[in-house]
Amino acid sequence: MEYIEKEQGSYQLHLIKTKNYKTITVRIYFREPIKKEFVTRRNFLNDMLFLASKKYPNKKVLSEALQNLYAASINYKTRRLGTYLDTCYTLKVLKDKYTEDGNFEKSVELLCSLLLEPKVEKDSFFEEEFTTIYEEMKAELETVKENKEQYAIFQLLEHLSESGEVRINGVGYMEDLETITKENLYHYYQEYLKHALVDIYVLGDIDEEEVGLIFKKYFTLTTFKSRKHPSFTKVENRKSVKVYHEDYKSQQSALALACKVDNLTPYERNYPLTLYNIILGGGSNSYLFQEVREKANLAYYISSSPSKLDNLILIQSGVTVGKEKEAIKIIEKQIKRLAKKDFRETEVEKAKEYFTTALDEILESPLQIVESYYMMEILGVDDLETKREKMMKVTKEEIALVASKVKLHTIFYLKGEQE
Repeated sequence: MEYIEKEQGSYQLHLIKTKNYKTITVRIYFREPIKKEFVTRRNFLNDMLFLASKKYPNKKVLSEALQNLYAASINYKTRRLGTYLDTCYTLKVLKDKYTEDGNFEKSVELLCSLLLEPKVEKDSFFEEEFTTIYEEMKAELETVKENKEQYAIFQLLEHLSESGEVRINGVGYMEDLETITKENLYHYYQEYLKHALVDIYVLGDIDEEEVGLIFKKYFTLTTFKSRKHPSFTKVENRKSVKVYHEDYKSQQSALALACKVDNLTPYERNYPLTLYNIILGGGSNSYLFQEVREKANLAYYISSSPSKLDNLILIQSGVTVGKEKEAIKIIEKQIKRLAKKDFRETEVEKAKEYFTTALDEILESPLQIVESYYMMEILGVDDLETKREKMMKVTKEEIALVASKVKLHTIFYLKGEQE
């Protein structure tokens, strides 16, 4: 793969040239410093943009247009990424070689028209589409609590800190939905285009000059923005672990724990921390899986994952009702044993094998390749092959040093009901 980065005025264009796929993948990332009230507006706005636009006034017309482009696909997703609210808009289309000349350009034109030419009238979105999205979002927010794993994580993050970006979820809030009107949503859209940082990634068998000209033609943003903004969140230290719980109507309890990781170097965050997490809870050979699920038979599932921009490791588990405290004790024991360097060289090697397999899977997925390059922009990480080389050289001592910096910070669990 050949990676090329180009400055195109108000946005960065990133080209990943490869002949490995029959498709071309485009991802347009918009990100801005996060505020709680922006989350609900952003999700509402995205639904509006992809429901109707000036050129594609309803879903039927849009679906027909995508079919005429040889079943091109579009989607979008929003998330909190450290201190940023981040949305990526994705287009996947067959190369012109397998369709017809100009098919890629027409597909880019369609995506750009959805983003930049909304269906509006007199500085306002239309009432019909607005009401449709409002009711859909209201129903979605009313059912957030029904997904107990997601809800437990949301509650955990809210209890992590008195203030700050880490408390904000990426789905939205009912109280913010109730303040949205079709007029102030359009005003937010205009400000969004002015202030959001934009990165466009294109992966496939592409011509550098051609792609650059296509986006200059159709992606007509002209506002320049400063790209300097700290992306890491801050979570205050605690003298002791805080435990919170909430009763929940379920035959299974949902457990969520946050471990704070202090004073990491960039190298430790990108390499030893990754292997540490794999050993702790990254798969079926991990300590959490073996000790909590297999040996103690307390959990239906358990895993851990690093949230690197928050300097956290998050642990999630579905636990037998009434066994929450027992599971927490075992989890604490595994965190402490790693901090005491109580793990074997063979487990380090297995973790490296696990990482290598995951890396190979990334290389099979255009979307994951694009995401990994985007993380180079956000986190300042290395490219995939450099990652592979450096990860193979990580030592047990380096992992143990990271383990000594991991401290259990906050616990939240949804306590299910006994049958």
